[in-house]
Amino acid sequence: MPFHSDLSFGKSYEDLAKSFIPADETLVESAPSGLFKGWDFRTNKFKYEVKADRLAHKYGFRTMFIEYECSGQPSGISSTEADYWIYFMVRPNGTSRRLRIPVQELKELCKTCASKSGGDGWRSKGYIVPVDAFDASECPSP
Repeated sequence: MPFHSDLSFGKSYEDLAKSFIPADETLVESAPSGLFKGWDFRTNKFKYEVKADRLAHKYGFRTMFIEYECSGQPSGISSTEADYWIYFMVRPNGTSRRLRIPVQELKELCKTCASKSGGDGWRSKGYIVPVDAFDASECPSP
C-alpha cells in the first residue's frame, strides 16, 4: 500500500484509540506529524503509541509483529517514548481486536521472543510476540 494510504490508515486508528482512553484520563495533545516520533498522543497521565496491524489475521490473531529496527535504525519498541501501546489487530472487514499494553511489560516480553524481518521491502526487524500474554477487546472499524 502506498505511503500516504498507510499514513491515513494509521491516523484513523490513532483517532479511534483516543476514544478508548480511560475515564480518569484527559487528552492533552497529539504528537506533531512526521516520521519516527516517540509517541502518538498523550493524556494528563500517559503517552501512547498506536499500531494497526492489517496482517495479524493471516496468523490467526495469535502473534504481533513488534518492530525494533527499520533500515538499520532503532524504531518501534526500541525508540518509543510511550508508556502504553494501543495495538489494533485489524480484520479484512475493518473490525479489530484492541490491546492496551504497558510498554515496559512489552519490552520485557520481547526479550524472550524470536525476531524476523518484515515490512516494506523487508527493511524492518521485529519480535514475534504472543497475543495471549495480553487482554484484548473487540472494537468497530474507525
